[in-house]
Amino acid sequence: MGSLISLRSAVISNPFRRLAAPVDFELDEGEQIALVGGNGSGKSTLISMLAGGFYLREGTLRHNLGGETYKALKVVRFNGAYGTTEFPYYYQQRWHASEREFGISVRDLLAQEPAVDEKWRQELYDLLGMGPLLDRTIMVLSSGELRRYHLAKALLSAPKVLVLEAPFIGLDPETRELLCGLMDLVSERLGVSFIMTFTDLDMVPPLVTHVYFMKNLTCSAKMTRSEALALGAGRAESCIQLPDFPFTGRRQVSYENAVVMRNITIAYGERTIFSGLDWTVKRGEAWNVTGPNGSGKSTLLSLVCADNPKAYSLDMTLFDVPRGSGESIWDIKKHIGYLSSEMHSGFNDNIPAVEVVAGGFADGYAGAGRDRVGEFATSSALLEFFGAGHLAQRLFPTLSSGEQRLVLLVRAFVKNPDLLILDEPFQGLDSGRRSVAKAAIERFCSDSDKTLLFVTHFPEELPDVIDNTLELRRN
Repeated sequence: MGSLISLRSAVISNPFRRLAAPVDFELDEGEQIALVGGNGSGKSTLISMLAGGFYLREGTLRHNLGGETYKALKVVRFNGAYGTTEFPYYYQQRWHASEREFGISVRDLLAQEPAVDEKWRQELYDLLGMGPLLDRTIMVLSSGELRRYHLAKALLSAPKVLVLEAPFIGLDPETRELLCGLMDLVSERLGVSFIMTFTDLDMVPPLVTHVYFMKNLTCSAKMTRSEALALGAGRAESCIQLPDFPFTGRRQVSYENAVVMRNITIAYGERTIFSGLDWTVKRGEAWNVTGPNGSGKSTLLSLVCADNPKAYSLDMTLFDVPRGSGESIWDIKKHIGYLSSEMHSGFNDNIPAVEVVAGGFADGYAGAGRDRVGEFATSSALLEFFGAGHLAQRLFPTLSSGEQRLVLLVRAFVKNPDLLILDEPFQGLDSGRRSVAKAAIERFCSDSDKTLLFVTHFPEELPDVIDNTLELRRN
């Protein structure tokens, strides 16, 4: 079999992104490769090297793709997908209805992409379930629906090699199964070779034939799937023992019900997200908000955390205070810790991680009289608590996507909130960091006064403290 992509003793010139050792990598025809490594292990850098994104100080990169590389090799980065769309994105943009009418439809955007032929275009749309999405604009898609759009865009021209970074992030079980089947189909019918990244070996789909492990900015030798599975067998997950949270105080609010919604209907144009919803979250309860991609989970949470302006016209109370009764957005947010994909996608400030965490004290609002020294001390201590102290002075954009997610998760805890809202908080975290984060959530919510709203598509990620479930269905 011929080689499609070859890296030989490769070292990039950029000292800030350089891996710790020269890289040897080979993708041969017929192979499907997984890059497996924890957060910050170098997977994203290696992907960029394979795509020719770095100048090599040493070694060689060779493509044998039978055509122009930019057409034959495509990279789909799923992390922070809103930030990769065809127009600028800022946090909260999804929830401002006045801006939803402006923009090109998914159908028109995909029509600009060349396809193998029109028969394949329609078959691909059908396989990905794109029909209901085609007449919407990008900004109204859920994070999982947006990933399907990016897949369709990349697969229309059937590239020789398709690189998928963290392909299963944000996808519900049905869509993950659909994606696995689609990869099998295009590899067999169109001869597409995949290179995919994963934080853990147990995420690797059956399609994969070979594995490279990434650790401490080094790349292993290539091994077969069976060799990799044998190497990873028998790894036991240790019990996580955490110290007390390093909080110095708490702005506590007195309330009986954290959230009360009465007959809530949310619609954009002709599409209804949910209708007639009644929901009460009592003080100290822990809720799992579940449902398939596009069922309205993130929209629901945006109403609670005061990001969605529609909330002010609805029959809602937060912390026993009716919405629209004169409270400011900051009055609401000061009692809430929040993390979502929308926040991650919209956060690109070139500041140190500890400053990102400290910003959670005021949610970006530069109020007077803040104890900045105390805030930074607590932020540093909390990063250490989550095992991320080494990231404190790293600039946020230089972190891997998983490291960024961890920093934003720490930010959600920093003000010791009464209500913690976590929308897929473990996206992109490796197994070790997931274990620590899950243990931290359980410890935090062991306080009977703490209230939790939690979203995930992976049941095994649910904290043990969950005692209620709200299931939303796609309309």
